[in-house]
Amino acid sequence: MAILILVGLAVQGIFGVAAGILVSSIIGIIYGTVKKNRQFVKWSVTALVIDLICIVLFYVGLAGGM
Repeated sequence: MAILILVGLAVQGIFGVAAGILVSSIIGIIYGTVKKNRQFVKWSVTALVIDLICIVLFYVGLAGGM
C-alpha cells in the first residue's frame, strides 16, 4: 500500500497522496473481505472515511477561498 501512495506522490504531487490512500483503502477492503479478516477491513474502512473527509474539506476550503 505504501508503494501505491509513493507512486501517486511521484506522479501527481501532493494530490497523489490522497488518491493513493483512497485506492489502497479500497484494495484493503476487498482483500480483507476475501480473506475474512475483520480487523483489516476495519482499518481500511477507517482510512477510507478519513481520506474522504479530508478530500471533501479540501474542496470546500478551495471553493470557499474563491
